[in-house]
Parts: sequence; structure tokens; C-alpha cells
Amino acid sequence: MMKNKHALQLSARVVAGFLSLSLLAGTALAAGLPSLGDLASGQYSRMHMLLEKTILKVDVALIDVAVDQKAQEQFKAAAAGQGYSSGLEGKLAKIALGADNAVIQLKFVRDVSLGQWIDGVKESLQKAEAAGLLKPALRKEVSDGLPVWFKAVESSGFHSGDRILYRVTPDSLRSVVVTKDGKVLVDRTDKGSDKPDMVLASYFAPGTDYRQLLIQSLFK
Repeated sequence: MMKNKHALQLSARVVAGFLSLSLLAGTALAAGLPSLGDLASGQYSRMHMLLEKTILKVDVALIDVAVDQKAQEQFKAAAAGQGYSSGLEGKLAKIALGADNAVIQLKFVRDVSLGQWIDGVKESLQKAEAAGLLKPALRKEVSDGLPVWFKAVESSGFHSGDRILYRVTPDSLRSVVVTKDGKVLVDRTDKGSDKPDMVLASYFAPGTDYRQLLIQSLFK
């Protein structure tokens, strides 16, 4: 009996230790998510918009873009003493497209299926290609890959409060889907200098749903 008692105590300690390590691992994962606060702060460091779709103007998502200090200073120099104009929009969009480091957060404010979201991404990619910002082969690779890469979202779709996070660096793009409850459904990193260019182009190419509203927000 004594041996069995010690064995049970040892097993309990092992299980408790395992649970503690699991909790620590979960905390580290949450702490390691891309954050808008990771980069520059202050004027010209952050862009924000509400995405509306369809003729009924249905609110779909809140979008925030944070950039590094280099891009922030370039925005400030280009926009000094000026208000928003279509001519200035092009200059500022070019700076955004060339940002070395950025974090993009899309936070859903209504339920959206994976297919609906993919259709919106494909539309933006097509506009980026038409503007010469994206090679046709990469546009096709991404369009074909989205249903596979984000398959974990297929059955449930996106719900209000869920987020998509992108972390842009000079040679990589990290894409994360996290639910409103903090569960990470997708966390993938793509290497290559064309990958960060691709996601920035999909937001700042002429004619996208995002470019004008994001640039205008720099002046608010």
C-alpha cells in the first residue's frame, strides 16, 4: 500500500508539472503573437479604417496598420504641412508599400465565411497585379494556396472578435488567425522578400477597398 501511495503521489506531481509547463507554453504562445504595439508610436505610425462591403454598407472588419520608425518618419516628411489629397495619397502609399516592418490587424465585427474572406483577398490581389505590384505567378500561388493554408477556419468561418494578424519583415511574412477567445487556429510563416511585398500590395494598391481610407486616417 505504501508503495502504491508513493507512486500515486509521484504521478500527481508529474501531472501537475506537465500542466504547469503546458500553461507556460500557452502563455508564451499568446505573448508571441504579432502586436500593433511592437513598432513605432505617435503621429503617422498607425493607420485605421472600418471596412464596409456591399451596397448596404455592411460593416465587416476593423483594420489597423502599424509601421516602423523609418516609415513613420517618411510619412511625416512627405505629409508635413499638408492635408490629404489624391496626389499625396500616391506618395504615402508608396512609402507604405516599401515599409521594412509592419503589423496589420484585421478584426472582424461580423461573422464571415472563409470563402467570403478569400474572395475579398483575391479581389485585392488582382488589383495589385493590375497595378504592376504583384507578379502573376505569385498572385496565382497565393490565390490557390489560401483555401489550404487557412483550412482550419473552413468549418467555423470567422466570427465577430476574431482576428487575422500579419507581421511583415524584410524577408518574411507571418500570418496568424486567433479567435476572440485567444485560440490560435493558423500560424504560418512564409519566407522570401516577395511575401511581405504581396500583403502590403493587397492593401495599398490603387483601387483596393483599403488604400484611400488607410491613408486618410494618417491625417486624423
